[in-house]
Amino acid sequence: MATYKGIKGVKVVTKTSDPTASEATGTIWYNSTGDALKYAIQGAGAWAAGGALNTGRHSLMSAKSGTQTASLVFGGATPTYQKITESYDGTSWTEVADLAVALNDAGGAGTQTAALCYGGEIQGPPWGNYPLHNESWDGTSWTEVNNTLVGGDTCAGFGLQTAAMFVGGTARTQSTETWNGTSWTEVNNLLGARSYVQGCGTTTAGLIAGGSIPPYTDTVESWNGTCWTEVADLNEAKSSNNVFGTQTLAISAGGTNPALSPNPTANTESWDGTSWTEVANLGTARHSSGAAGTGALGLIAGGNPVTTATEEWTDPVYTIKTVTVS
Repeated sequence: MATYKGIKGVKVVTKTSDPTASEATGTIWYNSTGDALKYAIQGAGAWAAGGALNTGRHSLMSAKSGTQTASLVFGGATPTYQKITESYDGTSWTEVADLAVALNDAGGAGTQTAALCYGGEIQGPPWGNYPLHNESWDGTSWTEVNNTLVGGDTCAGFGLQTAAMFVGGTARTQSTETWNGTSWTEVNNLLGARSYVQGCGTTTAGLIAGGSIPPYTDTVESWNGTCWTEVADLNEAKSSNNVFGTQTLAISAGGTNPALSPNPTANTESWDGTSWTEVANLGTARHSSGAAGTGALGLIAGGNPVTTATEEWTDPVYTIKTVTVS
């Protein structure tokens, strides 16, 4: 008969109290205080309800490098285009100073106290008014700064207030621009043109996933600071999916594609730097939300269908279990 020592190469240790579940994952021990044999496992992550936005809207932008407990979202549509900015403290959203221009589907970067909003669309008709636009947030107010080189909406924006990316989008085809805190520079294009795309990361290590070419796509591209490289596809083709995290640990949640049922979808996929894995679904199916955080601790807020709902992602979930005999 195989023994634990034979399999693991160590004896079952005795402890008077349980260790931290994350540190003990994959091990087994005897809890002498509770007279129980225990082990720890790693779950697949989960969504939990967060505080509701004050104004429900879709196609809003976010400070992509914000955190689950310190986030900022701005603009969007109710369906009327908005200037509204809201700040999140991990529990509730507070309305703060408005953008100078009401925008839909712009790019967003930075943190709760140092953000950037660029590109986007101004309310029509006529539609398709894509201004050369860029506003900087200092934690109190927005200030207009040097404009992007090319206008457009439904783009991927991510990075920091002093080092941001403006990628793809309507009217921008394959265009990629980087921001150095003062001005925008055109750099190497995406491998394939796409709009309704979201991304995450930095100006030296970025990721975009999904979008519309058209048709809807599952393709993913990785940025190394110089050029784009195609990496492993999403499990489903979708656009306007909500992406947050880093180049090596990211989440893609929700999205839209008429081929999906239901549409929009609540499906969530996790990226480990090599491949995408389907994990726990959103509580509310949606697309075009504001998203921020890391692949381990993130959030999405608002979205289409228009909602005030915020959901917070925690991955992984560690659990201590007791060995039972039946």
